[in-house]
Amino acid sequence: MAEVANKSIVKSLFWTYGEKLSTQFVSILVTIILARLLSPDDYGVISIVMVFILFCDIFVTGGFGQALVQKKDADDLDFNSMFICSCVMSLLLYGVIFFGAPFIADFYERPVIVPVLRVLGLRLIVSSFNTIQQAKIQKSMTFKKSFFATAVATLLSAVVGVILAYCGFGVWALVGQYLVSIFAVTIALARICDWSPRLQFSWTRSKLLINFGWKVLLTTICFTLVNDFRSLVVGKKFGPGDLAFYDQGQKFPNLIVTNINASIGRVLFPAFSNRQDDLAYVKQLCRKGINLSTFLLAPLLIGLIAVADTFVEVILTEKWIPCVFYMRMLTLMFLVRPFTTTCHQAIMALGRSDITLKIMVVINVIALILLCIALFVFNSVPMVAVGSVLSELVSVILFMFYIKKFVGYTYTEQVRDVLPSLVLSAIMGSAIFGLSFLVADKMMLFIVQLGIGVLVYVVGSTVFKMSGVVFILGKMSRKMPRVWFVDKLLAYLNIAR
Repeated sequence: MAEVANKSIVKSLFWTYGEKLSTQFVSILVTIILARLLSPDDYGVISIVMVFILFCDIFVTGGFGQALVQKKDADDLDFNSMFICSCVMSLLLYGVIFFGAPFIADFYERPVIVPVLRVLGLRLIVSSFNTIQQAKIQKSMTFKKSFFATAVATLLSAVVGVILAYCGFGVWALVGQYLVSIFAVTIALARICDWSPRLQFSWTRSKLLINFGWKVLLTTICFTLVNDFRSLVVGKKFGPGDLAFYDQGQKFPNLIVTNINASIGRVLFPAFSNRQDDLAYVKQLCRKGINLSTFLLAPLLIGLIAVADTFVEVILTEKWIPCVFYMRMLTLMFLVRPFTTTCHQAIMALGRSDITLKIMVVINVIALILLCIALFVFNSVPMVAVGSVLSELVSVILFMFYIKKFVGYTYTEQVRDVLPSLVLSAIMGSAIFGLSFLVADKMMLFIVQLGIGVLVYVVGSTVFKMSGVVFILGKMSRKMPRVWFVDKLLAYLNIAR
């Protein structure tokens, strides 16, 4: 039984990684193209609008899907009840967005916000359907379906966004990209997902699900509120230009972490929920998730810190140079996300959404205090980024304590699971940063840094038999060619075919 469960988890990880990595590749490529075609002011406007859209989206998606996944015996009546709740919420919130748009535009003195907000707000209505589809896929762990739907939607939205940008549509290129993405993935899932909405509703079932979901919702609100508040305040106090540099600085580390880390979270939450009574299994899975995500993400993030100035100058062009500091600082913030996300999923799957809510309240109170200090004492956007890093470190401390309390994951084990990847990544980062003093040509420097970084990390992780590389090669061993070099490598790592 455990063997079957583990195989299911590995398959699910494969498809979610495939989905997120393909999405990440296309998203980064499109971001680079659009950053060259559009102005920082265009990005500033869309950043302001997306704050309101994504905040409202929390009420449509937050809590409903997780409650369905966490409930062991959820049936069609549960799914349809949550769908109706989500639909009603989306229509109400779109009404607020539609009639509130002129007031938001007046506040930021940007008339273009009115039509952009009203058009982009349509994604809320589509999200009410999509969130139940995603919950169904997550519950059954049939992530292969999600992979194909997301791949089609990502490519289609990328093409639309780039064409509109080339045709001079400015901010509307970003609007088109976002809308096509959510519409396309929802339509694709409607054709391949084994769930379709029906007019069924049970108030009794809804109350039980909402009892769990409202805590998840509030937790998500707490997490999003401070991040969105940062963007709103920076946009108002310092202007869309400074906000664009801040947002662009966090965009690339966010793409790396969200796309890879979210795939682990999507798989682990239903896996945790299905075995929530077996604490030893939850702990084991938690350790594997943290170890693997740190192994994959640490070199990417620390590598980004090391090459940030070269990356921005070569890929985004010189007009984005002011975002280098934010990129480096906010990458530090995202570096701890694999740990906190996995712990968060484990605690929620145990039914303790009240604990994650308390943690987020504490973190956000501290984050707001640090934000006020950055804005009103230092009057500095860079200090806003510093405050973000400090508040994230507080979240690590809190999750370390509670994951130890609930599943017996000791502090020593926690450090042991992340330290090897962090140390090797730091060595790799130091090596490629040092190259910037030896190679003058920026394009050549960037290529050399990438090559040396990959070489150092791959060779180092293999020589030291790090558990991440052993796990990955172990899953691939049966499909690897039977040649002398591969056999020696697998024997060195103690991997049986």
